[in-house]
Amino acid sequence: MKTVLRWTSWTLAGLIAITLIGAGGLYWRLHRALPQVKGELTLTNLASQVKIARDGLGIAHIFASSRHDAFYALGVAHAQDRMFQMDMSRRFGSGRLSELVGKRALSTDAQMRILGLRRAAEGSWSHLTSEEQAAISAYADGVNAIITAKNYVPPAEYVFLRARPEPWVPADTLTVFKVMAYSLAGDAMEEPGRKRLREILGQERLEQFLPAYPKNAPVALREEDMTSVYPAPASPVEEELAPAIGPAMGEQIKGSNNWVVDGSLSKSGLPLLANDPHLALTAPGIWYYARLNAPDMMVLGVTLPGTPFVTLGRNRTIAWGFTNTGPDTSDLKVVKTSTLNPTTITETIKVKGGDDVKLDIAFANGAVVLDPKWYKFPGMAKDDETLLLYTTLDDDDDTTASIGMANIDARSFEDFDKALSRFKMPEQNMVYADINGNIGFVAPARVPVRDADGNWVGEIPYEALPRTKNPGRHYVATANNKIVPDSYPYFITNHWYGFHRIRRIVENIEATPKHSIDSFKAMQMDTVSDLARRILPLLASATPKTKNGKELREMVVRWDGNLTPGRPEGLIYSGWLRAFSKLIYADDLGDDFERFWTPRRGFMERVINGENASWCDDINTEESETCQIMAGRAFDQAASTLTKAYGNQPQKWRWGLVHEAVFAHPLFGGVPILKNFFSVRVPVGGDGSTPNVAHYSYRAGNFDAPWGPSMRAIYDLSDMNASLYMSAPGQSGQVLSKHYRDMAKSWSNGDYIQIRDDWTPSSPPQGTQILTLNPQ
Repeated sequence: MKTVLRWTSWTLAGLIAITLIGAGGLYWRLHRALPQVKGELTLTNLASQVKIARDGLGIAHIFASSRHDAFYALGVAHAQDRMFQMDMSRRFGSGRLSELVGKRALSTDAQMRILGLRRAAEGSWSHLTSEEQAAISAYADGVNAIITAKNYVPPAEYVFLRARPEPWVPADTLTVFKVMAYSLAGDAMEEPGRKRLREILGQERLEQFLPAYPKNAPVALREEDMTSVYPAPASPVEEELAPAIGPAMGEQIKGSNNWVVDGSLSKSGLPLLANDPHLALTAPGIWYYARLNAPDMMVLGVTLPGTPFVTLGRNRTIAWGFTNTGPDTSDLKVVKTSTLNPTTITETIKVKGGDDVKLDIAFANGAVVLDPKWYKFPGMAKDDETLLLYTTLDDDDDTTASIGMANIDARSFEDFDKALSRFKMPEQNMVYADINGNIGFVAPARVPVRDADGNWVGEIPYEALPRTKNPGRHYVATANNKIVPDSYPYFITNHWYGFHRIRRIVENIEATPKHSIDSFKAMQMDTVSDLARRILPLLASATPKTKNGKELREMVVRWDGNLTPGRPEGLIYSGWLRAFSKLIYADDLGDDFERFWTPRRGFMERVINGENASWCDDINTEESETCQIMAGRAFDQAASTLTKAYGNQPQKWRWGLVHEAVFAHPLFGGVPILKNFFSVRVPVGGDGSTPNVAHYSYRAGNFDAPWGPSMRAIYDLSDMNASLYMSAPGQSGQVLSKHYRDMAKSWSNGDYIQIRDDWTPSSPPQGTQILTLNPQ
């Protein structure tokens, strides 16, 4: 026995030693991938010396002698800090993920090849100006100067994939822009869901379940705001083709907030502008902060890795911020197959560890054919029918990239507005402010105009798109809500949402006579739910039967609707709302319930206020249930579920302990062990209805929040250097970098940083590391 134990001990010791050696070797390899951020590098295709000064948070401040070299240096910084993210983005848009990860990505690749983002990106290159092309080419040269160097060590992900990044080409940048547009689109993909719901519910109940934008919710622009900028077009377009119902999956999670006030509403007497785009929370984050300096240029803000421009930010005179408009820019159309005369191209998908796949892509009637092998839309087309997709995403004359160059030089609202005529997708609600006291709004994009048969016959003229300058109420605010009054003569969409957020934002704007940076910070971090406050009377009248259900009810009846992370009410309310929603419409949807189970806040508000109270009755029972009865049952069910999960002392529950923002790694976010290393989690408050958004999924069975504010910015036009910023989880995509997750807690806590434009490499802030790039 002693011999056996001795051998067992030696074996375990050997295994531990091997494991430690392996772990040490892996750590050494990953550490080698960390980029050089100080000292000097000598690089090709660089005209003059450039300095990249990374501050204490890794934010890159670039000092160049020309715009060419500034864009080149941004390519260097992106390649050093975000190369895998950039590679994944271009591969996704190009339908080339299978080359890296194998057949599990084949379906995604086939769909993206059919959609044709890469083809459209390549076709759009010739429509850019020579200056725009030069900027993108310089950026590509900077990326390649890093990743083609002999001593280059790729980031950690490539170790597991046994791969290296390919050289960057200008079409990759345009593909990344297309991927961002794709991530914010989706109208056509809602159509199968609406069709199925119509089959289940009938038209009348469908319109209740997918309600239109409420009449009592704020609209971004009033009639008097719009007519001051342009005359109304003479030929109005009917909206009969698009019934006023919401999206099939309920309120969308892709969204954002922005608002701007002029000097009459600020303590300084000059504008303040706030922006926080709500996107998927990823590790690394979507954005990369940078400041670009050249003799004729200073621009700073967030850049999109893979692209050379500041997307959201400021120059020395103006500031701007976006939210998603969500226009109806794609349609599915069912046609008889026999009527088509398609043309076909063939592309090859290379699959790691498998055979190449030949993909035939067909086009007909000015649209792409959706091959049912790769696009699964049950019930949309019969055996003798074909499904066509019309979308602006595949336009090959897209000049959206031009906005990055134009905003460098914009000095007035007129400059800003003129530049946006080349912005094609995705439509954004852009708020504007300048140091001369002006504020404004434009919603640019290519939005199709349809005839009575639904055929695309043109696009809304640029001069007729929604805009305003210096509106009479002294502010503009958007939260993916409706942006135009009913009198607006063109159809943009009926899928407006975000009205609970915009109600609260407008309430906060109008409640404060004179705003400051501090009041804007409080507004961005606001976790009070307009919906929760409207639900409180129902909670008070609920009739739970169990002791635990009654206890939970008593804990929220005098609650103020604030889903703060440090208290239990947010968890009780959220658990109750999840249970209540299931009680309300699971019986109506039957086997399709799980597919369509989302918060549906617009529908739930109408149930609660009595407009749709009939939905409280369970169609599977003889009893006639009221909303009060169902609310009581929801308390009982929530008490049972939450007690099992979090213990039987609800006073000790904390919303933030179970409701965490999850910055998931795109490759390893779902892989055991690795996800703990590559993904980042921090506690948050709020939910999908609060200004400080933190969306969670009903179907996931937990309260993890994978969508939220991807960045926050507050611009003070009285002192641009007093402006505040925050994003998460960190600047670097290198998992061993100290800047991989060092901003996550600050983001969660509502802290902000300054990114100033008044220092140089000769007088940098403490903790700054300077890398000097020398031309070869």
